[in-house]
Amino acid sequence: MTEEVLESESGESVESHRLTIAEELVLLMLKDDLGFVAAPTSDWRMWCGFAGAVILDLSFRSRVDADLDNLVVIDPTPTGDVVLDPALEIIAYEQTPRTPQYWVEYFAPNADVFIEFVLQRLVNMGILVHDTGGYWQLSNKVLRTGQYVGPGLEQQEEVKARIRRALFDEEIPDPHDVTLIGLLLVCDGFPSMLDADEFEMAQERIQLLASMDLFGQAIRSAVGDSDPASAQPERPKRLPVPKVKLTDYLKSKALRRKDMCRFISEMHEKYGPVFRLAGFGKGAVVLAGADMNQWVARRGRLYLRTRDYLEDFQTAWGTARSIASLDGADHFRMRKIYRAGTSRAAVEDRLDDLFRIGRERIGTWLDGAVVPGEMECQRLTGCQIAQVTTSIDPAISVLDGLLEYEFRALKIYVMKVMPEFMLKTPRMKRYLKDVLEVYRQIHVSHTIEERAGKPRDFVDDLLTLHKSDPQFMPQTDLEFAFLATLIAGHYLGSQMSFALYEMMKNPDCYERVAAEADVLFEGGDPTKDHVTMDAIDFTHRFIMEVMRLHPVIPVHNRMAMNEFEVDDYLVPARSNILVAFTATQYLDEHFKDAEKFDPDRFGPEREEHRKRGAFYPFGLGTHTCLGSRFTELHLVSNLLLVAHHCELEMIPKDYQLKLSPLPKFSPDKSFKFKVKNLRHPLPEAA
Repeated sequence: MTEEVLESESGESVESHRLTIAEELVLLMLKDDLGFVAAPTSDWRMWCGFAGAVILDLSFRSRVDADLDNLVVIDPTPTGDVVLDPALEIIAYEQTPRTPQYWVEYFAPNADVFIEFVLQRLVNMGILVHDTGGYWQLSNKVLRTGQYVGPGLEQQEEVKARIRRALFDEEIPDPHDVTLIGLLLVCDGFPSMLDADEFEMAQERIQLLASMDLFGQAIRSAVGDSDPASAQPERPKRLPVPKVKLTDYLKSKALRRKDMCRFISEMHEKYGPVFRLAGFGKGAVVLAGADMNQWVARRGRLYLRTRDYLEDFQTAWGTARSIASLDGADHFRMRKIYRAGTSRAAVEDRLDDLFRIGRERIGTWLDGAVVPGEMECQRLTGCQIAQVTTSIDPAISVLDGLLEYEFRALKIYVMKVMPEFMLKTPRMKRYLKDVLEVYRQIHVSHTIEERAGKPRDFVDDLLTLHKSDPQFMPQTDLEFAFLATLIAGHYLGSQMSFALYEMMKNPDCYERVAAEADVLFEGGDPTKDHVTMDAIDFTHRFIMEVMRLHPVIPVHNRMAMNEFEVDDYLVPARSNILVAFTATQYLDEHFKDAEKFDPDRFGPEREEHRKRGAFYPFGLGTHTCLGSRFTELHLVSNLLLVAHHCELEMIPKDYQLKLSPLPKFSPDKSFKFKVKNLRHPLPEAA
């Protein structure tokens, strides 16, 4: 391994190092169009390849040596690398001489966790960027310069360019790259970076270069000869997926309260991580618990898809597909288009509009009337999101109609609790006109003349995609895509209504949010420079606790596109799957006194949410909510605005929350409040 000492900008000595073989193997096998490390053949072969990379890195650090018969430690001194040192310690501890194949197979079962760790380390170096859905791609800096550059990192050319040059320009690579070529060959990685014609053309050259490294040959032989059937311990006999009994449904207090979230959590405690619920067509297999959350986050993309349960719903809107129903490369591509319009910056740059619109809605609360909590929060967030992301200002009646039509369509086509003709009633036909009116307003407001000199919004990004690739984003899909943020805003509105409920229910929290708000608004409306994490610390933790106790979307509905085995259960292909990622949020093993509303559990002293697999407020896997940071800042800003201006009280004062479980979780229509006092006057409209 090439190492040297350089001077940092501060004048301190720092060790400059080259990327490890394992890190560059990840970069070579990272599929640009899929956004993740692809296994062209078997997972086991790829895992063995990465286990071999760790051993080869130890060889380059002069810690181990090997032949076909034995792998020996020649220097047990730690390398200082948090990935390599645990492996070195384990190998050094073993008293019985072991073959390279033994160690490859020993480390391979944990290689997927190791790959995830390496990916995150590459993000920390600034080489990769990470999307919340579990997608990785090269950073703009690497794409622009073709170089890996960062603190403590020896500047070097991007690995795919080096390997391609070695294969096609007949340049003699250095030993590091020779080792990479051989390892990439044995774990079937070349299809990730070469097309079929290139691979065929380069095969002779690949074999020649791979034969130049004797140590690498020993490891490659170990990887190639490894057999997962003999390497892994014999698995127990597959168990039948347990079914939730009728008595469980009848006895559940949570289910009688319409609290499906807690019911699933209770069933997880009773039946374990995999169980079957009745209903949902032929029934649904539930995956629940911290281990299942981690499995879905890492492996779900290979077995689960989203399209099936959304097809009929999308047809009702006249579209063939949407970002919610796409998987794989198409979903990754669409996420990149959606990213700017749903980012935190999209809220930060429009805080003045968000506060203005929020005050307009608050102004309608001041006549002493009782306010319908859920509906008013839908209107508040709906008005804001419509203007911020689509640059339209629809009438409240139009937003209400869009909401009603969407909810009816979800109940019919996704939840399947209503017959299809219920979307064709006279009232629904009137609401459909409201949907068409939203389409019309968006089109009218996004002509070249109308958009001149105005900040770019979410719709502009979609129109650009349509013009550049009308096959990928045709007109038939475009209009429903326009509504993506408005539909998402309905879920945000429900979360806001839960936040108001908890703020009124917990006066001490109300005081702390109000105090934070008063500081922020003291000199006028805060800008993005004022709304720092320190400035909104408690309100942010408050919102996180609201999302923990009151998830608006408690499960992901998926279809098993391939059969899979988890925790000794075999789940057949075409099974209906419910990924109950929120089940952990009600368990004392993850959150102390889990039923208690306690924002301080997210503070630096406790950080209960950082337990692996415990807290996924925006879902998990490839369809993790793209607008998570948008949503957090939007909710925090609205709550601060309300707390600064208003002292609210519930009607009646001792109101106990009742839930509406369909088509999403929200307070039911009985949740109401009124303005008890105006803490700070609303500024007069300009």
